[in-house]
Amino acid sequence: MVQTWKSNSNTPAAITFLLLLLALDLVFIFVHFLLLTDAFDNGLFSLERDRGYPELYQYIKVFSIVILLYFLFTKTKVIGYSVWCLLFLYLLLDDAFSIHESFGGFIATNLALAPAIGLRAQDFGELAVSLIAATVFLIPLALFYARGLGAFKEVTRQLLWLLVALAFFGIFVDMLHVAINMGWKVRFLLGVVEDGGEMVVMSLMAWYVFLIYYRDGHASSSSRYVT
Repeated sequence: MVQTWKSNSNTPAAITFLLLLLALDLVFIFVHFLLLTDAFDNGLFSLERDRGYPELYQYIKVFSIVILLYFLFTKTKVIGYSVWCLLFLYLLLDDAFSIHESFGGFIATNLALAPAIGLRAQDFGELAVSLIAATVFLIPLALFYARGLGAFKEVTRQLLWLLVALAFFGIFVDMLHVAINMGWKVRFLLGVVEDGGEMVVMSLMAWYVFLIYYRDGHASSSSRYVT
């Protein structure tokens, strides 16, 4: 199974798909820098623009991951994939409807959180929401991981590493972006690192889930298992 995965990931079609995803990410990042010049002034191409083109591109990637994981669950009957599907669905809804911002503000207000280390009370509230969401999804994933077979464990380990990378850019770098006040240039670069990093990681996730679907979703019924 592992050898099949490695051979699939090294095919020209798989490599082309990955390069296409990453190329689009780099195009958006490059155009974001062009906004600093007089040559281009369309704010919809800004990485930090809500409902801008880069954000819509992210939505497409996350939505694709949700759909692929759903079909992977229905084909393999591995319950753990349904948890991953719901996790990415939450990420999609969170981005689209600013869930952690809204509930973060609610928590900050009701718990009377205080600003500290350059961060607002709102930021601590948002961090609390992210930790709660992580707990809700990671506990069942841990249980299914303990019961699962090798293929699901392999996928879970890889997706967890990518999820850690996404959290690094989306939470840690985001907090640096808020806390550090060293002029607009530094803030601009941190914004690029944050949003650009998230784009690249999500592209890797979309590519990985697509290959997993191709591998496990086409497995024979005799090789399927339930976790």
